[in-house]
Amino acid sequence: MGILLRQSFWSTIVIYFGVVLGFINSIILFPSFLNTEQIGLVRQIISASTLLIPITTFGVNSAYVKFYPFFKDSISGKKEFFSFNFFIVILSYVITSSVIYIFFDQIKFVFTQKSNLFIEYFYVVYYILFILSFSALFESYLRARYDTVMSNVVNGVSNRFLTAITILLLSQSIINFNELVNLQIAIYSFGLLILVYHSNKKDSVSFTLKFPEIKPYFKKILNFSSYSFLGSFSNIIVLNVDVLMVTSLLGLSQTGVYTTAFYIGMIIEIPRRAISQISIPFISENIKNQNITKIENYYKEISLHQTLIGVLFYLLVIINLDHIFNLIPNSENFISGKDVVYVIGFCKLIIMFFSFNSEIISLSKYYRFTVVTIIILALISIALNLILIPIYGMIGAAFASLISILIFNIIKHVFIILKMKISPFSINTLKVILIGITLFTIDNYLMPTISNDFLAILLKSTVTTVLYLSVIYLLKISPKLNDMIKSFIKN
Repeated sequence: MGILLRQSFWSTIVIYFGVVLGFINSIILFPSFLNTEQIGLVRQIISASTLLIPITTFGVNSAYVKFYPFFKDSISGKKEFFSFNFFIVILSYVITSSVIYIFFDQIKFVFTQKSNLFIEYFYVVYYILFILSFSALFESYLRARYDTVMSNVVNGVSNRFLTAITILLLSQSIINFNELVNLQIAIYSFGLLILVYHSNKKDSVSFTLKFPEIKPYFKKILNFSSYSFLGSFSNIIVLNVDVLMVTSLLGLSQTGVYTTAFYIGMIIEIPRRAISQISIPFISENIKNQNITKIENYYKEISLHQTLIGVLFYLLVIINLDHIFNLIPNSENFISGKDVVYVIGFCKLIIMFFSFNSEIISLSKYYRFTVVTIIILALISIALNLILIPIYGMIGAAFASLISILIFNIIKHVFIILKMKISPFSINTLKVILIGITLFTIDNYLMPTISNDFLAILLKSTVTTVLYLSVIYLLKISPKLNDMIKSFIKN
């Protein structure tokens, strides 16, 4: 478990540094120097590319981690396995981009009316998609070797830092908006180069056109990849279709507001990412060895600690929400997205409650179940967005995400209980939720009103955090957290 803790620790540090950069970009730089339509365009290009990655990688992300334990002790086996997945990505990208080109007129029809600017820059999607597809391959290459830090450096720090540089260059009229958008290609290319270099340094990357060692596994790998592709694509739809449909139905300007609010709500989920990334190879290896008890213990521990962190972060965001929006330059253009934060934040909290249920099912012999349910829920999500966005606007998109995510996680939870007899929840989970509700009520009625936004955020956050951790400590909800607090006090 040592490598899991080390990688989770450093990944968390890197991710939070990336959050700071993301906050500067999304809450300060973007609103200061871009209008809402321009913000919507930049966000939509990345969102559209992300939506297509499961297709262009054809399940490689999950399959690489799933089957790597079978080849990790053979140099030639590792070479064959990487080469096989590399060629899958190339073929998948060629097919996907060809289909997009053939049906481009139909795509254009969907967006031209309210988001014509997106169509003008659609060529950037081709490049970003190509880069992200191979980035996903090398991220899987590293994740299978219990290395997630560099992936987070690229996605959370490098890309955001360079984006911030382009915004500052725009602010000084050194570049124009057209050049800023095109520089996204260079930014993501730089990230890919870092991943390739680090992967080769971690474990020499090499190619082969012969596959004698992995040939017996071809059928299993392709079968798993096929289901993983369908599941991943449907999951991405559930998580990202709201942005795409806000662009289509409401326009890029509303997308700019929605994605800004979405980013604030997304902060709540950040700690889960590091834990989830490094947990995948751990789950894969223990499922291979049929060590369900070890998985269950880790499942419960991660769920409890993600709930502890998630509830605190959700509290800190919602009690400071008015002050956070006051800090956004030209905040009057973004205030309409405030209610979106409550809903999206709660979505992320639900995902943290249920821990890594998706990973457990996807890496087990029951992986087909995830595929079937996520396809159904993707269709439900699209239908909900089509119904709710025209009626309620942005908040309708947020509620569509909430309903889809809640249904999906409940179904997975029940399935895991029935098939594996394990659950991540305990009475301590309920205690943490009740503590969060109590502190939110106390803040609403007892916290003094402070006009200075920075001071208000500092005071509210400090008081709430101290009260929250004190109650958690006194109730002995987490022995590990109590040990950390004792050590901190002692030092």
